[in-house]
Amino acid sequence: MEERLYFSYRNKIISAGGIYHITQRAPGNEMIFVEEDDYFRMLSLLKEWVKGFNLEPFSFCLMPNHYHLLLKINEPNLSKAMHSLNTTYALNFNSKYQRKGHVFCGVYRASICLDDTHLIGSSLYIHLNPQKAGLVKKAQDYRWSSVGVYINPGKKSFIRSSYILKIIDGDLQKAAKIYEDMLSNYPSLEYKDINENPRAVIDFCKCIIHKFPQVLFKGAIKKDFLLQELAIDKMIEECRKSKRRCAPQDKEGVIYLAKRLQTRGYNVSEIAKILGITRQTLYNLTNKVQLKM
Repeated sequence: MEERLYFSYRNKIISAGGIYHITQRAPGNEMIFVEEDDYFRMLSLLKEWVKGFNLEPFSFCLMPNHYHLLLKINEPNLSKAMHSLNTTYALNFNSKYQRKGHVFCGVYRASICLDDTHLIGSSLYIHLNPQKAGLVKKAQDYRWSSVGVYINPGKKSFIRSSYILKIIDGDLQKAAKIYEDMLSNYPSLEYKDINENPRAVIDFCKCIIHKFPQVLFKGAIKKDFLLQELAIDKMIEECRKSKRRCAPQDKEGVIYLAKRLQTRGYNVSEIAKILGITRQTLYNLTNKVQLKM
């Protein structure tokens, strides 16, 4: 599987069967949802949209100036689907408010979920967004997200909350209680803005692995990808502490880490900074290994 998680528009890799965390925001300080009817309009569109494009929705959150979606695509049609959703909503929004111009800022951001823990973490991240933004005291109280069908799994909805809840526990009621407990631990979780830090969700997922080992280290929950990420972080820490990075026995380790960081989406300057070395030293250590400038 492709290792890079976050892509620019031109480099998006979309494959049928993939589960994606999608974000789309308004330009600048503009709003996407102004009145209650705007939220209802988007919810109505989403229900028809997932049917029309053969999508399986797992979580969503509509914020005043952006939205989050977590869904599975059964056909390689995500770009077409997103264009349809955003265009339809934007035309209605501009007509309603007698305005012109872009409603959404550029193209959407899509990141693929690579294991079960990543999927659970992405859903939690999405549902915690309103609490992080100070719109509600508890994520469970936010009206314009799918959190309600996670803490009340018997509630009728077009959202497939059972898909993620069953990863946590086969008993949906028990899984819902665990999920709500995880939401309630928000103050102790590291939550960064995904619009400012593309790896915010990955860092959040690492945090919940440490916080909820009793949940995420049992049964058949897949966590290979995130455990590998944690192992790489440990190696980077050891590399930064090492005084022998130029020694032959350490050179291969630095090259390995540099390549891994490249697959995470970092450029040469960022890689050098993370490893605690200069850019020139990185070139010397790796014998000018092929890293994109």
